[in-house]
Amino acid sequence: MIPLGKPYIKKDIVLSELEKVLDSRWISGGPTISKFEDAIKKYNNDENGYYIAVSNGTVALDLSLLLLNDGKRYNLTDEIIVPSWSWVASGFSPFNVGATPVWCDVDSYGTPYVEDIEKRITTNTRAIIIVHQMGIPCDINKINKLSECYNIPIIEDGACAIGSEYHNCRLGKTKNIFTYSFQARKVLTTGEGGMIVVRDKNDAIWLRSMRAFGTNMSPLVRDAHNGILKESFDQIGTNAKMSDITAAMGIAHLQYLDQEIFMRSTAGNYYNSLIRKLNMNGVYDIRPANDIPKFCTRYNWQNYHVILGKRYNRDIVVDQLKQRGIGCKWDIQAIHLEPIIKKHVKSELNLSKTVKFHDHGLWLPFFAEITFEEQDEVIRNLKEILSLSIVMCK
Repeated sequence: MIPLGKPYIKKDIVLSELEKVLDSRWISGGPTISKFEDAIKKYNNDENGYYIAVSNGTVALDLSLLLLNDGKRYNLTDEIIVPSWSWVASGFSPFNVGATPVWCDVDSYGTPYVEDIEKRITTNTRAIIIVHQMGIPCDINKINKLSECYNIPIIEDGACAIGSEYHNCRLGKTKNIFTYSFQARKVLTTGEGGMIVVRDKNDAIWLRSMRAFGTNMSPLVRDAHNGILKESFDQIGTNAKMSDITAAMGIAHLQYLDQEIFMRSTAGNYYNSLIRKLNMNGVYDIRPANDIPKFCTRYNWQNYHVILGKRYNRDIVVDQLKQRGIGCKWDIQAIHLEPIIKKHVKSELNLSKTVKFHDHGLWLPFFAEITFEEQDEVIRNLKEILSLSIVMCK
């Protein structure tokens, strides 16, 4: 069995960081979280950013949207432009804060682009969420110009993007609100977790308060005053804090993140060579789909996907690979085509690239420690399956 993916965990480093937390018994008030925030900030070489760790990447998006609306929920008439080709967290987030999503398409790289986003802007547009899908950067400079032209704020969903670069700048070091996810299958994982990056100190204060029931006051300070402080809480907040244990895993993983990205890059390039060889002379209608734009000066290789030609039934190909012990799945699915979404958002859309990825995309097993032999085995099985009549569309 070759799994679809698995996190790259160096147990000795992880256990060393976890022991520090366990030995502290949390008496010091949780400095591990701040240490993790500072470590990501240093990794991005971002001295002017404010990094706020939260419980997961979805919460990061929800809080970011609330921040843009002065902490208030939106009205249903308020529109948030967001790509349909993304995990549902991106598309569900507008619903979570009371707004309505407006779906935009993606380009051949799988990222939202200016020309399509601009077509979706109306007088009700309150924000634009762009997604650096699978770690591939959007063309941020062009999108920022659009933002300035229409005076609409941008949230960069960088759930998959840590370690990737745009014009030699780490994704996360940006003038926009930026969010990360550290879920189990991300390049950098804490098991579960997220982070928000902002430029304004007051925004950071609001976010730190909101993630901790509405206070920036340490429990140690509050308890030292026997709970008699009159202004312990600044607002009605929620519990969206990252845990010390989770943060410790992140601190550990960050120590070997660049090594992991190198290993992923090696595996990704090897897959590319195998797929191109497989498609030589057009015998097999399949192409690598991790196209990297020139402005992406470093790619983290979050996932690996291919696009099958229209002659194949993608779902049958996936099923056949799974039966052979090859971990795989259909590509990212279009949010706007989900039945539950159709009940809430009625619109006629032309999202041609989104639908193409939705219908014909396929994820192959991909992780830092995958071997060339395992990749050879994946492609050998894929080649045999693509030759079967049962996978041909009628």
